[in-house]
Amino acid sequence: MNRITAINVAALLFIFLAVLIAFGQKRLLNSGEIDEKFSQVWKTSEASRKNYSWKERTVATRNDKLMETLIEELAYGSDGRLIRRVISDQEAPLPSTFIIHQVAEDQKAKIVSFMKDLRVFLEKYALTDDTKRHSFFSKATIREPDVNGQLVVSGTEVFASRDTLIWWINTRTYSLTKASISTTFEGASIGFTAFYDLLSGLNYMTQARIQVPSKNMVVQLQFYDFVRNN
Repeated sequence: MNRITAINVAALLFIFLAVLIAFGQKRLLNSGEIDEKFSQVWKTSEASRKNYSWKERTVATRNDKLMETLIEELAYGSDGRLIRRVISDQEAPLPSTFIIHQVAEDQKAKIVSFMKDLRVFLEKYALTDDTKRHSFFSKATIREPDVNGQLVVSGTEVFASRDTLIWWINTRTYSLTKASISTTFEGASIGFTAFYDLLSGLNYMTQARIQVPSKNMVVQLQFYDFVRNN
């Protein structure tokens, strides 16, 4: 083989490989297309969720000391409402002295109220409202998928000033694999991280962590024992 022929063969091989690579690559969808695919998966998951029961374990600590461990069973009733049934509720003992005990009870009541309201606030970041979700995707920064096919979608000013919502989306299934929230609630900085899995059309949260640094509080959540009821 002469030099010119060898160069021509090498050039053809290069073009052939480039074509193979081009065909092997998936076109990066625009924000609207990603929104549409993700929304379809999300709506299917929400409909499927009503057919399941599952357990939720909540562990709350303050100043690195255990406050409460709560285990509940959750399922949807015939009216479509979510029903919680307490299986176990173990609380840390309060001081025995009457006055100190009363103060501790008052503090605990305020903390419990704060955490309940906080969880309701954080649930808004699931963007169940179509208009809010479409708005988030339209303004979000979207990074190309990594080697594992994880697409990162991030946006700010979602529900609070200077808040940040980040979603990791699997581009094979367009289901959520991870979420991160940085926000403020009642003047306190809040950090939230959650991980998700996919089960027969159900994109569900497996575990989550809520941090409230100003109150030295951490809440660990675990979701497990998903059972399809029908």
